[in-house]
Amino acid sequence: MLQAVGGLIQSYPHASVTIVGYSLGGAVALLDGVLLRMLLDPTTQVRVVTYGMPRVGNDVFAGMVDSLLPGSVKHVNNKRDPVPVVPAISLGYRKVAGEVHIQDNGGWISCPGQDNADSRCSAGTVTSINNAQFSDHPGPYNGIMINCNS
Repeated sequence: MLQAVGGLIQSYPHASVTIVGYSLGGAVALLDGVLLRMLLDPTTQVRVVTYGMPRVGNDVFAGMVDSLLPGSVKHVNNKRDPVPVVPAISLGYRKVAGEVHIQDNGGWISCPGQDNADSRCSAGTVTSINNAQFSDHPGPYNGIMINCNS
């Protein structure tokens, strides 16, 4: 991956890199974004956009991501989707900054910080598995449903 991206950056030196992922693929996209930020030239803009991404690491990891990619991570979470709030904070996991949360009415709001406990954000909305809605995981995200039928 790095060789391919590096080759493209050499051919297009003013290009930026955006990594996109959904669900567990969102976690992989976040890890790829961190790796690319550490290995690519500092002038190359690296962004990460995910949908329904679970928590990836602990508070130290989340702080490192926030400092490596300040304002460059956006993770969109849909209504009462349980995936963005697992693994649990009580197990030591922490969400990176950059949440955009889709409300029950379809409106989108930014949730500053890590695991914002505001009732309009994922951590404040899905406080237990009992009030989660698994059917919210595939979307809609801006009117698009993500369907992973095999």
